[in-house]
Amino acid sequence: MNKQKSLLLILVLAVAVCYANISGLDVYALDEAKNAEAAREMFESGDYVVPYYNYQLRTDKPPLHYYFMAAGYAIFGVTEFGARLFSSLMGVFTIMITFLFARKHFGEKAGLNAALVLISSIHLALQFHMSVPDPYLVFFMTWAFYSFYEAYKTNNKWQLLSFYFAIGCGVLTKGPVAIGLPGLAALIFLFSQKDFKWKTIWRLQPFGGLLLALLISVPWFYAVHIQTNGAWTEEFFFKHNFSRFSDSMEGHSGSPLLTFAFVFGLGMLAFIPFSVQSFKNAWKEKQDSAMMYVLISASVIVVFFAISSTKLPNYTVPSYPLIAILIGAYIAKIDNQWFAKLGNRIGLFFYAILLIVFPIGIYFALQGDKSLGELTNLAFYFIPLSVVGVFIFKQGIARKSIESVLWMNISVWCVTIMLFFHLIFPQVDGQNPVQQTLPEMDTSKMIIAFKRLNPAFVFALQREIPMYNDVETIKQIMGSQPSGYLISRTEFQEELESIPGLEFQDKARDLFENPTTLVMRWGMDY
Repeated sequence: MNKQKSLLLILVLAVAVCYANISGLDVYALDEAKNAEAAREMFESGDYVVPYYNYQLRTDKPPLHYYFMAAGYAIFGVTEFGARLFSSLMGVFTIMITFLFARKHFGEKAGLNAALVLISSIHLALQFHMSVPDPYLVFFMTWAFYSFYEAYKTNNKWQLLSFYFAIGCGVLTKGPVAIGLPGLAALIFLFSQKDFKWKTIWRLQPFGGLLLALLISVPWFYAVHIQTNGAWTEEFFFKHNFSRFSDSMEGHSGSPLLTFAFVFGLGMLAFIPFSVQSFKNAWKEKQDSAMMYVLISASVIVVFFAISSTKLPNYTVPSYPLIAILIGAYIAKIDNQWFAKLGNRIGLFFYAILLIVFPIGIYFALQGDKSLGELTNLAFYFIPLSVVGVFIFKQGIARKSIESVLWMNISVWCVTIMLFFHLIFPQVDGQNPVQQTLPEMDTSKMIIAFKRLNPAFVFALQREIPMYNDVETIKQIMGSQPSGYLISRTEFQEELESIPGLEFQDKARDLFENPTTLVMRWGMDY
């Protein structure tokens, strides 16, 4: 395949995967709903300094992704497509620059493979389907990592400028982590090359570059600090950065091994048989400065979040493009002799068995979830994985045609991802509490919340849902309003049912979460 055809193939597949049905899925997940709603309120008010969610100060993240979503709303309206438009575009950009970087430094085949590793990752595709900061951080950090190496090797001033510009955008997306991780990787790399010298440091202009990055981000940080009297600054830096690293938050803790499970068992699921070998191969080829740099950069991200107290699957996603390059470079050079090693064959057999039993696992997972028990038929959509699993198992026994194993594996995961977003997940999404309960409500009436609220309701209604924490206030509101609805959780149902005139209307379990949404009503006859 020539360079033009490779480029076109990757572009078409990247767009197909990253934009798959982004308008057909509700903005429902907790973080996505909060971010999409905060962007909507920013777009509605025209205040692009202080972010709000449900018309209360939101301190979780800086605003760059809000600006992109506001642009999406301006073009396509306040819709799921508008909220996710640029998230998906960040995915396409990430895949394309990974392809170009890997092709330049490791060869055409390695570049093609690296891009296909990303395209075959269902977890990466999920990230680029969400209106959250992560797609933007992944792109800007990936851009920063690649630009640094290009600047180091070629002394190209534009690449150096790109490095610091991307860092500045990353800081405006998610904070100091966008400085820390690329900076630490660059530092370790210079030491590994025995090039931590004043001449090299002067050439890379870290102080001027850091100033540029801060000039991009600090004006907004200063403005929000002034306008909120320091409240945003204190909450963001101390709670959402330092505290997340030093202490687990919201129950998201676990062993350091959990981080490696996220990366290799979730992100690189389609290439499990080749993941460990790719790192070993990179270490063997550490004399290649490009390989060493990619290995160091990927390891810095994974190890950093492994030692962090708060652990979430999306934290390590910036490592995926780098790991994809390691895998892509490794599988580009293997041939049928790869089967000769017993360890390789055993890993391939275990992976084949995983694919074969995948639909069974999905079936029992759906059956075990009370809110999704009626959707066990969705497991049949994963049968193509089983078919390819059988094929891979046979190829492993025959010890021939590793190329056919790789292409069949990539193809089946691309098909599975398209089935997932167009046919599978929409049916799961239809069971979310907003779709289950909101059609039965007269949304022209007053709607309030008690103690806890699923944020997807706020985005769906595109208006404030006032939150109250005590029964007496609820009674006063009911006395002043002839009718209305109250949204809460079933854990507070007994407390709410003690209020005269407040009646149960509906409940629905939150998808992928333990709580169950509760809807109560007053002043209405049914």
